[in-house]
Amino acid sequence: MRVEQVEQMAGTRRETALTLAPKNVFRSGAMGAAEGCGWTNVFQLGVEYAVEMCGACGLLDPRNDTLAVRFMPDGLPARRRFVVIDDAVLREYGDELRAYFKHHAVQVRFVQLKGEEYNKTFAAVETVLEALVEFGLHRREPILAVGGGVVLDIVGFAASMYRRGVPYIRVPTTLLAIVDASVGVKTGVDYVSTTKGALKNRVGSFYAPTAAFLDKRFIRTQDKRNIINGFGEIMKLALVRSPELFDLLEQHGARLVAERFQGSDHVADRVIELSIQTMLEELGPNLWEEKLERCVDYGHSFSKIIEFTSAPPLMHGEAVNVDGLLCLAISARRGWISRDIVLRVFRVMRTLGLPTKDESATPAAMWRALEDAVEHRHGAQRVPLVCARLGSYGFANDITRDEVCAAIDYVEKLHESV
Repeated sequence: MRVEQVEQMAGTRRETALTLAPKNVFRSGAMGAAEGCGWTNVFQLGVEYAVEMCGACGLLDPRNDTLAVRFMPDGLPARRRFVVIDDAVLREYGDELRAYFKHHAVQVRFVQLKGEEYNKTFAAVETVLEALVEFGLHRREPILAVGGGVVLDIVGFAASMYRRGVPYIRVPTTLLAIVDASVGVKTGVDYVSTTKGALKNRVGSFYAPTAAFLDKRFIRTQDKRNIINGFGEIMKLALVRSPELFDLLEQHGARLVAERFQGSDHVADRVIELSIQTMLEELGPNLWEEKLERCVDYGHSFSKIIEFTSAPPLMHGEAVNVDGLLCLAISARRGWISRDIVLRVFRVMRTLGLPTKDESATPAAMWRALEDAVEHRHGAQRVPLVCARLGSYGFANDITRDEVCAAIDYVEKLHESV
């Protein structure tokens, strides 16, 4: 509930405020009265979390004590950290991490998880919960989540449930997680329904981290495909919100992939900065998604089905990009944007190495995806589309099955013509 809603309710009530909680608890009626009695409790939940990009000293540099001491509470039995980490990250950085914590005299317990989408399950959450019980995590002691988006989502969901909520800190290690999963407050896992099969992110919670600590140095050990996967979410933001970001992708995207975001000219820093700031500008006023028209849902109307049914499987950012081009086709056919814009975006997508179509994107599957989006968005399509120019958007609520078929055909013809 927003602050202004709480204040309005408190100021216009007919009930009687209780003396010891005058801003929160209000009573109406009386015991034994014909109309009965009741109480209303009003509480404003404060949410604040830091998203910080480290500077000259990386997170694993012994001179930087961020991971060792930040948000470590008093009253622990020892200087210690409970770290849930992607097993691939532990293989790559395990020696550095152990040396880092040893340098700072911090005892560390590592819990390894697999970071692929197939592991985003209740079973993975239970692995974390069991380890927390064995460790004896204190109520105000934060969990460190180190890895890509899958690990961050699993740990966030576990943190929201353990003792009904303990703090956690995100340390994203992929480009996709740095610009996407680390920024908001969503947590969760996929769910396999006995009637509808695998459903992406169907179970979860809104639960803010204490902080997200970002270090682009992690990207240098990612393979090319994983870096390109991260561009799927960056492209989304460029199309609906930031012409500057699109220009940077157009001019420097291929080089950013080749350099793994480690160049010295600050272009990589600007791309990450714009991506994170744009996401925060959109998410910040609407963290709990009270407003369901969200431009950051661009590329997420059809992509859930694409991601789960593609063969070989597409990664999340790749599926988002396939969805994004399909939505451009819808915009173009409606006359919302010119074909020149579509061609320009298509060329940049191809230059970056992003997939632009997939055999799983059949008319039947895409219509089923849109039906699921309507359910998720409370009865309306609310599909964000690029409108008029790059960086501008509108919403469609009347996309027809024939329109979806025509958009798929448009994409096919686009590939044949370029």
